[in-house]
Amino acid sequence: MRFFILFILLLLSPSLKIFAQGVSISADGSPSDSSAILDIKSTTQGVLLPRMSSNSRDSIMNPAHGLVVFDTTTNTFYYYTGTLWSDLAERLRVWSTYGNTDTDPAINFIGTTDTFPLRFRLNNTWAGELNAGLRNYFLGDSTGISNTIGYKNVGIGSRVLAKNTVGNWNTAMGSEAMYSNIWGNYNAAFGFSALDSTIYGSENSAFGTQALKSNVGGSANTATGVNSLYSSRYADLNTANGAYSLFYNTTGFSNTASGGYSLFRNVSGYSNTVVGLNAMYSNISGNNNVAVGRSALLHDTIGSNNTAIGLNAMYWNRNSNFNTALGAYALYGHQTADNSTAIGAYALATDVSGIENAALGYASLYNNSIGNYNTTVGYTSLFSNTTGNQNTAVGHKALYHLIGGHSNIAIGYDSGIDPGSPNVINTVSIGNEGYYNAANNQAFIGNLSTAWIGGQTTWSTYASDARVKNNVQEDVKGLDFISRLRPVTYNLDISSMRDITGNKDTEDYPEKYDIEKIKQSGFLAQEVEQAAIASGYNFNGYTAPKKNTELYTMSYSLFVVPLVKATQELNSKVEQLAEENVQLKSDIKELIARIESLEKRDN
Repeated sequence: MRFFILFILLLLSPSLKIFAQGVSISADGSPSDSSAILDIKSTTQGVLLPRMSSNSRDSIMNPAHGLVVFDTTTNTFYYYTGTLWSDLAERLRVWSTYGNTDTDPAINFIGTTDTFPLRFRLNNTWAGELNAGLRNYFLGDSTGISNTIGYKNVGIGSRVLAKNTVGNWNTAMGSEAMYSNIWGNYNAAFGFSALDSTIYGSENSAFGTQALKSNVGGSANTATGVNSLYSSRYADLNTANGAYSLFYNTTGFSNTASGGYSLFRNVSGYSNTVVGLNAMYSNISGNNNVAVGRSALLHDTIGSNNTAIGLNAMYWNRNSNFNTALGAYALYGHQTADNSTAIGAYALATDVSGIENAALGYASLYNNSIGNYNTTVGYTSLFSNTTGNQNTAVGHKALYHLIGGHSNIAIGYDSGIDPGSPNVINTVSIGNEGYYNAANNQAFIGNLSTAWIGGQTTWSTYASDARVKNNVQEDVKGLDFISRLRPVTYNLDISSMRDITGNKDTEDYPEKYDIEKIKQSGFLAQEVEQAAIASGYNFNGYTAPKKNTELYTMSYSLFVVPLVKATQELNSKVEQLAEENVQLKSDIKELIARIESLEKRDN
């Protein structure tokens, strides 16, 4: 009966037309759209659906799947899903691509309200996933696409962590960063292809384009800078900070390189510590080296246990060991020898193969090339030495002019040898800056102003041992030599001494010329020489100069020997005179006795 009444009403409606394809409700009588069973057209009216309260809605018996009503309690449309009523507005609410207004962060968001991952696609292809269950967060094409059970990973960029399946706690950002990782854990990679080849390496940190790119299984490495630790594959515990630092390293471990191209060619060397641009650039297999400063140990390839600190320190070293250079250009030219120490800018700067030298002070042993076993302390001390060995110089410019001499000792400011005698041997100079040694086997103590030399006890010489003396003869001259000597008193003239020797004037100070005021006793060396010649005595108590710039010298202690001889000669004469005196007394006594006998006879 209801259907019949509705049918009659529809037939009587002037705006309703029934066509073969459907029902059209319109004022202009146009047919319904061919795709619609009911086509309602109006520019002044709308469609009014059933209106009811939430209670009435919930009271509908067996609502059809898709049934729609307007809920007057909530002022929104509801539809039946087949199991429950759902708010149509909530289902239709979307974020606009042109921006959104009146948003409430408590209820408006992009994401999910369940535990399923939120995935992204570009051109219907994987572009990432936010997985709250595994705590993985991936964004980028193929990024994290293979992950199955790995958790707490973060990947941003194209093909990042693309092969990761079980690795955990990894963070990677940049195209192809950690692309090959499968099992590695606790890695951090930032930059294009950073840690690209890592499969199972763990606890690595790579910052920069292709940093640690080739690493497969190495762990606990840190690389910062483009191509840093680029070639490393299985090495552990390396730290590279700077573009191309440790670039070629493959198996070397426990290295620390900070500075562009530092340890650039290192392949297998381990436990090296390097700071500075190009520092240890050429090292291949050297171990336990320390290089701090631009280009320090630049050319070293296999040397080990060296320490070079300073600009270009040990710059040319190649395969020597156990050397220490502290200061700009210290041991700059050194190449092959071991166990040298240079402290100070330019110390041992041109040394090539000197062995076990020690230089402390600016430009000390600067020109040494092959000299060995030298020790020097002081500004430019042993500066000119090139081939001399076993020399010791302590003091500002000590032994400055020595070139090839050996076994010399100089202590004190500017103490050393004559510039014209650069190859002297076995000299000792202590505080004699006013007069240089010029001959072999000499010892000088004190300068031209030294007024007193002494000590608690007398000076002894082991050369007195009879066991070390050959060709012993008793040809010492006594009275013949001593009687020709002329003892005099005199005052020294320091200026004249300096004029003869050509030595530079020493620094002035208040007591410098006090020795000239002392009236001294002694001999004139030239007169001693003439007395020796006149008496035919080869006396070594004086030394005649071999050139005009040298002074006569004398050893007053050696005068004891001819004085003893003279004393012996005098004693012999005294004894002879004593014997003659006894004989004379005897003769006189005998004469007196004869005279007395004659007097008695005459009486």
